[in-house]
Amino acid sequence: MDESLTFDEKFDALGEYYEMKSPNEIKDFLKNHTGIFVLLDEVKPYLKQSFYNNQYSLEMVYDPECESCNHLVLRIYVSSKRFQNGVSEEIEYVRKNLRPFRRKYGVLSEFAIQAGVKNV
Repeated sequence: MDESLTFDEKFDALGEYYEMKSPNEIKDFLKNHTGIFVLLDEVKPYLKQSFYNNQYSLEMVYDPECESCNHLVLRIYVSSKRFQNGVSEEIEYVRKNLRPFRRKYGVLSEFAIQAGVKNV
């Protein structure tokens, strides 16, 4: 990701690739977790490789009992057939390749990648 971009420019660029549910909440969350920008940039080649032509959505997940447990989810929406036939292995492949970046930028439990079923 281009480090010369402002926070707002980085955030706006996310909307070109990811659908955002509750963008204001995501923006507020990212202000405190800017390392996630790098992960969202680094994950793109893996999404293109393993999940080409799928929908990618950023969604906040809240734990009402643990405010510090809130996190951002990159949900990859696939067909129900693909979901039922083992998409978890492909998700794990993507997660594995992001681990070095998670450590380097201090993004651990604040960000997750999960599969979802497309509503077609």
